Amino acid sequence: MVEIKPEPWSDALLAEVDSAFATHAKSDTSRGLMAPAECVRSGVFCRVYRDGEPVAWYVLRGHKYAHGSEAEIALAHGRADFDLVADVLPLIELQCRAFDAIRIETCRPGLIKKLKRIGYGVDAVVLRKRGNHDSAS
Repeated sequence: MVEIKPEPWSDALLAEVDSAFATHAKSDTSRGLMAPAECVRSGVFCRVYRDGEPVAWYVLRGHKYAHGSEAEIALAHGRADFDLVADVLPLIELQCRAFDAIRIETCRPGLIKKLKRIGYGVDAVVLRKRGNHDSAS
C-alpha cells in the first residue's frame, strides 16, 4: 500500500532536500543557479511510504493566477526501485484535483517521454545564456 504524509519544514528536512540532489546535476533545471532547498520555498513537503517504509518524497506548490490555478511539483525524489510516475503521480493528481493544471519542470528526456504518454504536454522551453550576456560580440 502506498501512503502519502505531509511533513512540517525543518532545517533537517531542507538539508535532506539539498543532499538528495547534491550529486544529480543532470536533473537540475537551474543548472547550478539554485540550491534544491531554494526550489521548495512555500511548498508542502510530502513523504511517500510503501508498506510503512519511506520510499520517496515530493514538494508541491500552488499558484493562483488571474485565469486559473496550477499545482507545481517543485521537486521529487525516490528510490531507484520505486516508480514515481506509475505509483505516485496518480495520487498527486488526486491531491491536486482542485487545481486547473499540474506543472512539472524537468530536463530528463526519459521522464518527458513517460509524462507525454499519460497526457502531459510541453507548454514552454527554457533557454538560458551564461557569461557576459553580450550577443553582439
